[in-house]
Parts: sequence; C-alpha cells; structure tokens
Amino acid sequence: MNQCLKTEVPVLQLVKIDKSNINQLKLLNASILPIHYTSKFYKCVLQNPDCSRLALWNDKHVGMVCCKVDSNILYIMTLGCLVLYRRKKIGTALLNVVLDLAEAEKCCAVQLHVQSSNSDAVQFYERFGFSVKQNIDNYYRYLKPTGALLLERVMAPSEEGELDPSEDKVVA
Repeated sequence: MNQCLKTEVPVLQLVKIDKSNINQLKLLNASILPIHYTSKFYKCVLQNPDCSRLALWNDKHVGMVCCKVDSNILYIMTLGCLVLYRRKKIGTALLNVVLDLAEAEKCCAVQLHVQSSNSDAVQFYERFGFSVKQNIDNYYRYLKPTGALLLERVMAPSEEGELDPSEDKVVA
C-alpha cells in the first residue's frame, strides 16, 4: 500500500508592527543583528506603522524590516531574517515592501548602512539595484570591523510632471 506524504506548503505573512508584537521585533533584532537597539528606536517604529513589517513563516516570527522616510529618502534601519529561514525569499518580500513604500511616498532613493564585512548583505542588495554610495570608516562603534558601506538605490522618477525634452524650450 502506497502511503502519500502530506507536504505542508509554507505560508509567508507580512504584518505591521504594533504594541501587540513589538516584543517579537525586539527578540528578532537581538537574534539577528549585532547591534543593541534602544527604546527610542522602538518608539520610532511604533510611530510609523506603515514603515515596518514582521515576517511570519507558518505563524513563526522569522524576519523583520523597519524603515523611515526623511527628506525624500527612505532609510532602511533594519532588515533581517533568522538564519534557518534564509534563501526562502523572505528578505525579498520584506525588501519589496520597502521599495513599494518608497514608490508610494515618491522617494528619490532608498538607503541603508551595511557592515563593510557583510558581503552576503551587499550582494543581496546589489541584486535589487543598490550600489555603494560611500565607504565610512569607524561607523560602528562597538563592532569589528567598524567600517560601513552606505548603499543606495535611486528610484525611478514618477512619470507625473516629467518634462518632455522636446518641450524644454528656452525663451530669449
């Protein structure tokens, strides 16, 4: 008699971060990232609920993204995924939330800092059109190495209000 193996299709959910799940964000940050985040960081997250998400894989909290918009630039404060859940497109889904938000907010660029030794992260972001804008020595006070790369993806200008070069006339 053949026994059929029942395989569970993984379910990925991205949920907004609020007071009910902020502790999950704290746990993920402590597990994934080498930096301790202060209460000021978490207050910023709660004040901007459209700018953050938790990733749940079959109802387990496995990743997060937190960002903010400042001066027409969307800045990714944190983005990460637990090691056992990497290579499952969770980071891609989280980054797509960021890029959609940048487009909706009409941001001219998306930026983030990455520890200079984190080549996996740099390669991940490069696949999405990010490039190194600046190399900053001594950016991280308590990490080794202390250097960071400022990565940036310039967003395509919206078509609204774009000037057609053929309409650009100089009046003398």
